[in-house]
Amino acid sequence: MIDRMNIDSALYPTDLEALKSVFIQICEEGHVEPGLPAAEKLAADLVRLFQSGMTDETMQLIAARARFQAVKQAG
Repeated sequence: MIDRMNIDSALYPTDLEALKSVFIQICEEGHVEPGLPAAEKLAADLVRLFQSGMTDETMQLIAARARFQAVKQAG
């Protein structure tokens, strides 16, 4: 994926598709229904990760799994 962080902070359709793919995978793994507060937090976390420069889908997936597990364990 192209590093556009220095160009603008817009999310393009391909970016949204990649984020959606990670979101769906984490929701399925964690048995979280889209629309629930946990899913909304996950979506917001994914956008923040992307905007902070983490644009690689594999790295997003690893980071999202770790964050989701930490939130799940905290209750």
